[in-house]
Amino acid sequence: MKEKDFIKKYIKKKNNEYKYSLGFNDDVGVVNNYAYSTDTISEDIHFFKDDGPDTIAKKLIRVNISDLISKGVKPEFCLFNFCSGKIINKNWLDIFFKSFHQDLKKYNLKLIGGDTITTKKETLLNLTIFGPIKSRTIIKRSTAKFNDYIYVSGTIGDAFIGMNIKKKKIVFDNNDKKKLIARYNIPNPQVQLTNLIKNNANASTDISDGLLDDLNNICSSSNLGAEISFSAIPKSREVIKFLKVNKQFEKFILTGGDDYQLLFTGKKGLDKFKNITKIGRMTRKKEIKIIDKNFKNLLQGYNHLLY
Repeated sequence: MKEKDFIKKYIKKKNNEYKYSLGFNDDVGVVNNYAYSTDTISEDIHFFKDDGPDTIAKKLIRVNISDLISKGVKPEFCLFNFCSGKIINKNWLDIFFKSFHQDLKKYNLKLIGGDTITTKKETLLNLTIFGPIKSRTIIKRSTAKFNDYIYVSGTIGDAFIGMNIKKKKIVFDNNDKKKLIARYNIPNPQVQLTNLIKNNANASTDISDGLLDDLNNICSSSNLGAEISFSAIPKSREVIKFLKVNKQFEKFILTGGDDYQLLFTGKKGLDKFKNITKIGRMTRKKEIKIIDKNFKNLLQGYNHLLY
């Protein structure tokens, strides 16, 4: 069951709370002019027992920040839930919390509470973050317009390839693989683009479950389709080098997750801003078309529920 199907079946009910949840169509809720978001990372899924506790702390904070930035909101406060598993010891805690507090300071986040429990199995880490909405509206997934241009920030595909190198499913050049693994381990939320999203985007999300899957969220919520160019998707030097000798992995640039870059729609010319690339346009036909590639059997993005 996909996450959106789970929400439709078990979470959405006919009540008057939708004004706060935005219909459960976005990764945020809105109450009293504050936007709220939460994300959990789990051992053996989002991080591994041989990962440094310092990198795990940074990942936890940064994947959460990414959700609010994509709404044009700067997070200010957070709650931390810590489910301590088998890998945890005093040295792990010392390293983790030193890095955790450094990143809180880096992103001007104030920790105001949370909860701690212990488990005999895997470690689970959760952050709930929130910040004030400083414009009249929040940027949703559902507000894209016909003929909007589609934009992404940064480069796409680094994290997915890095994850598979880390899992030893892909072999790659030693120098480049370190950079790709680092991009998987420690996302770089595009905080500097918060105002660009707030002032210019018609619809927006972050890329956590894969470019196609997250674009489909915008399309389905906005009752539109999209045309994108594979060649226009920005790729890092390392990814370009990798694809030259591993062409069979091209389609995973579209479906691989964990980039935590921004995906948004808006007027022409927003690619004049640094770190922004135009990759396509919103259409009336309710499908996503890759105009310069004919990929077969495109895998869907990351599935949170494996039932």
